[in-house]
Amino acid sequence: MVFQNTYRGFLYRQLFITPAPITPSTVSLAGQTGIVTGSNTGLGYHASSQLLSLGLSRLILAVRDTTKGEKARSSLLATLEESSPGSGKNPPQVEVWPVDLTNYTSIIEFANRVRDTPNLHVNFIILNAGVARLGFEPAPNGNEITIQTNWLSTALMAITLRPILQAQYTQAKRTATNGHTPPPPVLSMVGSEVAQWAVFKEREIAASGPHPSVLAVLNDREKSNPGDRYNTSKLLLTLFFREFVDRLPSTKNDVIVNLVNPGFCYGSELHRAIAGPLGAVFGGMKRAIGRSTEVGARTLIHGAVVAGKDTHGCYLSDEKVAPWMDFVIAPKGEQAAHEMWKELSEELRGVINIDGVMEQPGV
Repeated sequence: MVFQNTYRGFLYRQLFITPAPITPSTVSLAGQTGIVTGSNTGLGYHASSQLLSLGLSRLILAVRDTTKGEKARSSLLATLEESSPGSGKNPPQVEVWPVDLTNYTSIIEFANRVRDTPNLHVNFIILNAGVARLGFEPAPNGNEITIQTNWLSTALMAITLRPILQAQYTQAKRTATNGHTPPPPVLSMVGSEVAQWAVFKEREIAASGPHPSVLAVLNDREKSNPGDRYNTSKLLLTLFFREFVDRLPSTKNDVIVNLVNPGFCYGSELHRAIAGPLGAVFGGMKRAIGRSTEVGARTLIHGAVVAGKDTHGCYLSDEKVAPWMDFVIAPKGEQAAHEMWKELSEELRGVINIDGVMEQPGV
């Protein structure tokens, strides 16, 4: 195991490495459009704030609760005006679009809106929305909510939005004048190094018991391991990412896809469901070794607008390409990625044809 993926490596980075801020003197996002999911709070909110400070012309806040989204929008614009006096005279276009990651129909409607909105050219999307629950909690469709949000729905977002980004980019290249070709679009997913520490016993249980699938085990309250659930959800996202990149069209795909680890952050509402004495202990640990959400958000900005083509298919941590988790690159991890892709395809049957959508070149 490389030092990066050990507990000591984790503590070292948390205590001694601070991702560098990205400033307007080095990056200008004037004329660009971005989408950030889960942007009304935590990492998503701070990433949105930093994007606006870099001159982003149009920002779409993709949130479940539009009332909270509107409050975030007002706060972002007010903060921008305070930090850059005079920006209010020509403010960026900030919009609130609903998307519920516990509802497949909502995700499809969101993707269709991105596709069908006139004159919309999205330069980057940050898939940041996520949850962490200590207890077992089902989503409305019956799947456990952490697995639903962090794996299944994030995967559906990536699969449906990638060809739309490609199509918009292809059109932008066709209409570009004076050689001003826009930069390739970026689809950046927010992962986590906790995937390294996932136990993921559900796969073994499914292989040796009466459950028809790993997802069925994950949805079995009696088999649930709450302490490992978030870790496993991020491992499943990482396995999906690897398989997703491998299955992208070999030609006519310009979309840069990367996976970003923001580190362990305090100030985020990700673990808001952990209450009582355990919540107090966990909160104290976050304050002791955690980064602020403002600092963690820098990594999201780096992955979306700085990292570039060389990070396609890569895992990023502390604003640089990092080694993959041991299980992910081991033969058993590669096999698990294939198996979980099949389960994902089966779960989403009736929503989309994954293989058909993946084959779309977006031209």
